[in-house]
Amino acid sequence: MNRRAFLRGAAAGGAISVLDWLGWFKRFGVPGTAKTLGLAEAYAQSAPEPRFLVYWFQEGGWDSYSMFSPLDTPNHATLTIPAGTLNPSPAWSQQFYRPKNFGSDALHFATPKVQGNITYGYLAQDGLELFPDLAVVASAAGNTFHSGGRWEYHYGKYAQYKALTAQRGPNERTVLQAFCEAYGANYPLAHVSWHRWLSDGELEEANYPEGTGYYEKLGPAYAHTTYGRTPTDMRNRLASLGNVTAGARSARIRAFVENLHTNFLRDKEGESVRAFDSAVKMYKQLTTGTGITVNPATMFTDAALRAEFNVQTADETTTATSVNGNPARSKDTPNVNVQAMMAYELMTKGISCGFWIENRQIRGFDTHRSRSSIMSNKGQTDQLNMMRSDLWTPLKTFVAKLKATPLPGGSGRTYYDATTIVLCSEMGRTIQGDVASILSSADPDATKYAAIMDQDCCQHWKVSSVAFLGGTVQGDRQWGRVGTSTLEGIPLMPNGTLDPAYNPTTGVLQGTKSPNSFLPNGGHVYATALYLSGIDPAGKGLNAMPPMTFLKK
Repeated sequence: MNRRAFLRGAAAGGAISVLDWLGWFKRFGVPGTAKTLGLAEAYAQSAPEPRFLVYWFQEGGWDSYSMFSPLDTPNHATLTIPAGTLNPSPAWSQQFYRPKNFGSDALHFATPKVQGNITYGYLAQDGLELFPDLAVVASAAGNTFHSGGRWEYHYGKYAQYKALTAQRGPNERTVLQAFCEAYGANYPLAHVSWHRWLSDGELEEANYPEGTGYYEKLGPAYAHTTYGRTPTDMRNRLASLGNVTAGARSARIRAFVENLHTNFLRDKEGESVRAFDSAVKMYKQLTTGTGITVNPATMFTDAALRAEFNVQTADETTTATSVNGNPARSKDTPNVNVQAMMAYELMTKGISCGFWIENRQIRGFDTHRSRSSIMSNKGQTDQLNMMRSDLWTPLKTFVAKLKATPLPGGSGRTYYDATTIVLCSEMGRTIQGDVASILSSADPDATKYAAIMDQDCCQHWKVSSVAFLGGTVQGDRQWGRVGTSTLEGIPLMPNGTLDPAYNPTTGVLQGTKSPNSFLPNGGHVYATALYLSGIDPAGKGLNAMPPMTFLKK
């Protein structure tokens, strides 16, 4: 960008981002008179408190019936049924298949427990210390198509939905793009995500050219998705941003400075001024020997911090998996504890404000076990260890660090107070398999039995849950539940109470469903995440779902 175009953009009211300023500094050095720098720094001192948004996503579909939508059932996977039996007791369609060891030991308790105001299953046991901060929505609706579920948590839900293969419109936004559009102009790398849209193995690369599927470049440049990748990759990226030198001031710089103050006065409370101040501080940190808080070469290497997040060498590597016969794919990301450590440093060093953290493995939760496999295993695949390593253990460390780190400026508030965290998965998992159509067929009994044994009883399922925590979240609260008879989520009223037309225990509809009740989906979560972050979600992207305002303090 040449000088005149640069100034013309500022004069016209176009916001100049931190990256714009750093690019200028790289070429010409920091323009500056005490007057100009003083104006930027004075405004920055009175600028609104920073905000941060973190999505913590479990790709593949968690077992919500053992998590935040808990049910107390037998585990019929332990039954011994003679081969060839078509009509056992209980009937095949009435059998429940819970995780292996479900109800057999203290770690896999069957009867849901209650802590404070939250009812939970055994997969949530490791997160108990976070429950005072946690707002749980127990009757959420997932999308039973992997990429559809991921889509809704990224983009929300709207009637104008375009196929994943369609070109994204200029007014579409992911939730983090919308968040960073509002808050990210002052950050060098505002939006950092550890995921890869195609990494779930379901989509063919050739069908998703630039601009389709999950599109990284919606909204202003500073809100675009930056893939976090590994610590080494991020250090290299930061080093390239910091490759600026304090060279001799030339006539071009002096000419720029002559007009800088006038342009700042036109935009004295705008994003350009705040971005300039942030960029000057970043420039000083990267290029001077005084007051350095950001040194790309040492980012993510602090031994004490790595120990707190229990980072091992293998955690910083990437993994690859083949799904549905497709070539092996990788999210090109480290383990979740490394992602959380990187997010903490990027937040507290003033580099980034919006994050998508996601389990490294592909389809780790997506087991699709046949009935015969489940019966042989005496239960479904147990997600306990994955939930510990991918969610609870690093999340507890992350939250503790945010609570212990004060925001700059002496307000007495911490990074946790300024952060919203969303815990979610694109769907739940089934615990049954209906065999009515198999039994009603004209096939021989042996064929029917083979079909029953081959039936997938760990499929994608709509019954799911979601949870929030952060400085504006009303903690120790739970909204919604799953019916013990229907196994379905009970709809919520706009104030968060259960729809009175449903039995609050069994979930059976006893009258007429309220026209105002709903099952929260990824679109409601999108709107709520922005709402809790102080952003009116209306018009932010195309998401048409309203926020769940009852979650806010």
